[in-house]
Amino acid sequence: MKNLVLALTLFVGLCLVSPTISFAQEVIISSSDSKTQEKVEKSKVQLQKYTEEHQKVTEKRQSLQADFEKKRSAGKLSPNDIDKITKKINKRTKSIEKLEKKMAKLDRYIREHS
Repeated sequence: MKNLVLALTLFVGLCLVSPTISFAQEVIISSSDSKTQEKVEKSKVQLQKYTEEHQKVTEKRQSLQADFEKKRSAGKLSPNDIDKITKKINKRTKSIEKLEKKMAKLDRYIREHS
């Protein structure tokens, strides 16, 4: 009889303890999911900012390029001016490429974690 009571007590104890362990594991998983979702939301906001900045820089480069071509065809630029403006255009092109890489990286992260 004592063995039966002892076995029953152990069985009931194990049944009561095991669900709390599984609930604790679920809480840890959901908290990591919420952190991931927060990062995804921040990434979306950052991607939007990069997109706007990319558009502005592209427009500036295009206007600089058009102005350069206009002055160059009119013959109003010295060789030094041509070099300076060409460097500016190249610098803007590089900044556009960097923004595109950042945007691609954020877009890939958002697609993977959404």
